[in-house]
Amino acid sequence: MYSRIVSDSEWGDKKVAENYLERYWLSENEYRSIWEPIQKQIFVHEKDGLTNFIFADGFKIFAFRGGCLFDQEDFERLQRCFTAIGESYFVIVENSFGNQELVPRFRMKFPTVIDWKELISGNFVSSILVEMPHKEYFVFGNSGGWGKYVANDYKDPLDILGFKPEHGTVFYEELRTSAEENAEIYTWLPQLYKKRLEKPGICD
Repeated sequence: MYSRIVSDSEWGDKKVAENYLERYWLSENEYRSIWEPIQKQIFVHEKDGLTNFIFADGFKIFAFRGGCLFDQEDFERLQRCFTAIGESYFVIVENSFGNQELVPRFRMKFPTVIDWKELISGNFVSSILVEMPHKEYFVFGNSGGWGKYVANDYKDPLDILGFKPEHGTVFYEELRTSAEENAEIYTWLPQLYKKRLEKPGICD
């Protein structure tokens, strides 16, 4: 109904979807032992979503229009940022808002060198992950120096990028936005976020 990356004739190929999950699904054990501790260094108040400040102390934030996990341009700009930082992998973890019945929620692990074509190669799995507008996600790398909270289900869909000050130049230069978008986004943000918002570079 909403997919732009999988045609009607291709939709539903279970073998392609299973192969994709075999390559990129993040196991419970690896998540709990390696990635969840990093997630907790970046994100707090998981159950609250954007109604509370989602980033730990010490993180600066940028805000962008949301609505889906990634589009190609959005992903490739962010990829250049975390590649510059020196990440080896990034993960995507669906926010369950503390709902223990949401099993299994999306937990995916990708190498930072993955290209867009491969990222969206999982048929309906990658389409739901990347395009579906009714889920919220944590995106972060192994360094713990940045994270993206994807608030698709917020009243005005938002992407909030948090980063440690030492990485500011990388994100500021790459994630440029228009003055019009910055002004619009500011009106969408909860008050807690307005107080801590940094503005990315302005497009010419």
